[in-house]
Amino acid sequence: MGIYETIYYGSNNIICKIFTNDYKEITTKQVFEMIIDFNQIMFNIKQGNYRYIGSGSGRQVFDLGNGYVVKVAKNKAGIAQNTVEYKISFNDNSNLFAKVITVSNDFRLVIMKKANKIYNISYVWEYFNVTNKRELFNLKEMQNIKRQHNLLLNDLNRVSSWGIINGRLVIIDYGFTREVMERYY
Repeated sequence: MGIYETIYYGSNNIICKIFTNDYKEITTKQVFEMIIDFNQIMFNIKQGNYRYIGSGSGRQVFDLGNGYVVKVAKNKAGIAQNTVEYKISFNDNSNLFAKVITVSNDFRLVIMKKANKIYNISYVWEYFNVTNKRELFNLKEMQNIKRQHNLLLNDLNRVSSWGIINGRLVIIDYGFTREVMERYY
């Protein structure tokens, strides 16, 4: 687990974790520049001020325009997915996951670094030097994250689950665990 400090900001008591070993590019100054009231983020979304990126059954994703995205829960399943991503992000040291930067107190909003889009799942296979999803899922790294976080590996065979941050392939959508599926779907 990375070393972090907790910052309490303003009357809303917004909590932000700053990794000092895994993501050295995130400085306290950068985080303070990006921290805004989550109510303001929701206002800006409703006003159409952020570019819509995509949506799943439980969440919508918007580009904050500052190198970060916000995932907004649409329902209880979305809140559960945001909660899972938050927990995995701060408890995993595999470098396979895009890190959550901050989360609202009610887990309705999660902010993470924006990834560059990939357009074909074969890019993932090439990156891991495999030729199909069976080989990908049998990799030690994939088996470890499946076991540690109870992820559904078939969910990782979608191009929308992956992105590139700082030249590194990462999983950007990892909130759909066995527990989330069994409870909400």
